[in-house]
Amino acid sequence: MTTPSAPRTRELRDRALFDLDDGPVTPSNRAELTAVAHLLNTLLASLVVSSLQFEQHAVLVRAPTHRPLADFLYGCADRDRLGARRLATRIGQLGSAAEYDPQHLPAWSRLTFQTFAEGDLTGLVTQDLVGARILVQTLQEAVRWLGADDPTSRRLLERLLEDKEAQADELRAQYGLASEPPNPTTAHP
Repeated sequence: MTTPSAPRTRELRDRALFDLDDGPVTPSNRAELTAVAHLLNTLLASLVVSSLQFEQHAVLVRAPTHRPLADFLYGCADRDRLGARRLATRIGQLGSAAEYDPQHLPAWSRLTFQTFAEGDLTGLVTQDLVGARILVQTLQEAVRWLGADDPTSRRLLERLLEDKEAQADELRAQYGLASEPPNPTTAHP
């Protein structure tokens, strides 16, 4: 097996000096940067909508016995906001602007914001699980599409995918708890 030929130091320096305004994007990045920025903005909008939905749903969980669920949903909202910030940073590194305009979020997002009546744990956990699964699928497709063309963006998406899969797994467990009717022998007045 042969290794790829390593460019000489002089050649690397010459390539690095070319288009200094491009920052971290060098000629070895083979991705179509406009398309990657569009994809990342779609994911950013989806994470912003997801974070708002998690936050709204956490507010609706008021029963003291369900406090762990509310805390989990607040944590999911925080992680989604952090993921959106990371995407925004990467979009900037690629020479584009992150799209945070609230008027455009619904059009860009793969998720639809939905809220429920206070106490409808099954509805809100189901919606959050569906949203997490949509993002898992979207991130998987994005990772495959990027391939080796933009390894930095791909690794970022892989980390977000790992987090979303963990969220979906926890929401699946919460869904089972939320959809079970309360056991009258263990309920407290």
